[in-house]
Amino acid sequence: MRGGDTSTGRPPTARQLQAEARREQILETALGLFAERGFDGTSTRQIAKEAGIAEGLIFHYFPTKGSLLTAILQDRLEGRRAFRTQLRPLLEDAGGKPAPEVLRGVASGWLATLRRDEELVIVLFATAQTNPEVRQAWQGLIREGTELLTGYLAARVEAGELRKDLPLETAATMFVSSLVIFFLARRQLPDREWREQSEAYVRELISVWLDGGRR
Repeated sequence: MRGGDTSTGRPPTARQLQAEARREQILETALGLFAERGFDGTSTRQIAKEAGIAEGLIFHYFPTKGSLLTAILQDRLEGRRAFRTQLRPLLEDAGGKPAPEVLRGVASGWLATLRRDEELVIVLFATAQTNPEVRQAWQGLIREGTELLTGYLAARVEAGELRKDLPLETAATMFVSSLVIFFLARRQLPDREWREQSEAYVRELISVWLDGGRR
């Protein structure tokens, strides 16, 4: 049981905490190997060796390698360490703020989150090409960001800041997609170069995008 017995409010036992820590270790190890070698190129034996555990222990927590991938998606996209919970606040309640401020925050925030969760993003992007479940998760993540941005842009059109004939969904899709492309192309840069190039990219992206959005 994860997190102790929530029905009684009792704190988790030492055994439960140990089991949770072991489960988390397996997930972290699997995520790293999936990002490095691909899902199909990684065996449970390799995961066990990297984690320093018996292979059978993996199947105690996860019946199949596929269920291990599902758990990663649930934990990192839907659970307590959810990837998307870092993105949603960037656009919620932003309707009354000017576009340059919000778009700069969105671009910087998305790039920072992509960089921080690089392994997860790589697993999603690569595995989505062949795995329907992962493809749905990846598309859902991009769609959610696009829909939130579309809603914000509609509010700025209504406020008269952006042109009335702005194709909202297309504009939002282009904005979000360009950030993902930048990340994929530059993700291997050292931290200092990443910061310099990502900051420059955000400035240029906002300038170019607003130039078209206001005409």
